[in-house]
Amino acid sequence: MNQQSETEFLAMNVSTTDSIPRGVISDTAIANLGILFKVILNPTLGTVGFCANVVNMIVFCKIGLSDGVTQNFFILSISDASLAAVSMVNSAAYILYAKVYVGQGGPENNAQVVYWASLLIGAFPQSVSMITTVVIAVVRCLCVAMPLRVKFLITTGRQLAVILGFSTVSACVVIYAFARSRVVIVHNPQTNETLAMLVDLNWYEYTLFSNVTYYIGFAIVIICVIMLSTSLKKSSDFREKSTGGSSNSDSAATNAKDGRREARVVKTVVFVSIVFIVCYLPSMTFTLIGTLVSEFSADGLYRNANLFNIMVMEMFVVINVAVNIFIYYFCNARYRAAFKEIFGREPKVNKQ
Repeated sequence: MNQQSETEFLAMNVSTTDSIPRGVISDTAIANLGILFKVILNPTLGTVGFCANVVNMIVFCKIGLSDGVTQNFFILSISDASLAAVSMVNSAAYILYAKVYVGQGGPENNAQVVYWASLLIGAFPQSVSMITTVVIAVVRCLCVAMPLRVKFLITTGRQLAVILGFSTVSACVVIYAFARSRVVIVHNPQTNETLAMLVDLNWYEYTLFSNVTYYIGFAIVIICVIMLSTSLKKSSDFREKSTGGSSNSDSAATNAKDGRREARVVKTVVFVSIVFIVCYLPSMTFTLIGTLVSEFSADGLYRNANLFNIMVMEMFVVINVAVNIFIYYFCNARYRAAFKEIFGREPKVNKQ
């Protein structure tokens, strides 16, 4: 198919799509929801998430990146900040093409290209955040299950190697999926509007990789949360019995201190993992519904419901990157102390 015939086909497809009923959500409702999500909620959450993760990076650098826990949370902050930045660009591009450059041709199409490109580019930091969360959950789960062996088996360097290795594979898949893509401008004769579309994507390969990795990662995090919740209770009871039966008060105090620190770390990991599960549940549900209901697609009967779910899915992804700072602050004593020291909230001690 040559470029002219392809453009005519796409234009005919867009025209046909506009005549399809929208299902349970009207065009007016989806337009208002677009304003709510893409103009108000997502830009606000994206800005908060970006600033919060910049703060996280500063604090974790202050704490030091020598141990695996801090290193992995630092990497998670970098990927989350990148994802928040992409979300801000995506929202800005939506506002430009849907509200500012409407009917202006070139500027409107350029904003549409940025919108779709940012949506696709965001897949990379999202994958990095996912694998980093999985590594954090798995490592801490192993620390609770077999604390005497894990420090020798899963070193800080090996954790970093796993994250970088998967991130490299993810980057290669994203590049392969979108390297041949090109922009086609189509005209809709019914609305007399032009639309910039990305074509020639290796969409099947990308979707297969994305779905498989996310479902596996999602399941692993759920299993780790369950194991952490149950094992932590048993470990806590064991430490209490060991401390209570110790005749050496210094040893008992040391064991109690180590136990409290371990409990705080596990609590942080559990909350971060739970937020990940909750915020990515709409994405998993969206994929499942799209697989089971053929009309739940961009050009099907439930196209507006599909678009609404995408908006909700994007919002929860941005929420996930924005709320971790509160978990770190309230559950991690080292983070809280470093935060107060950096931002001047730690009261100064009078040495006189």
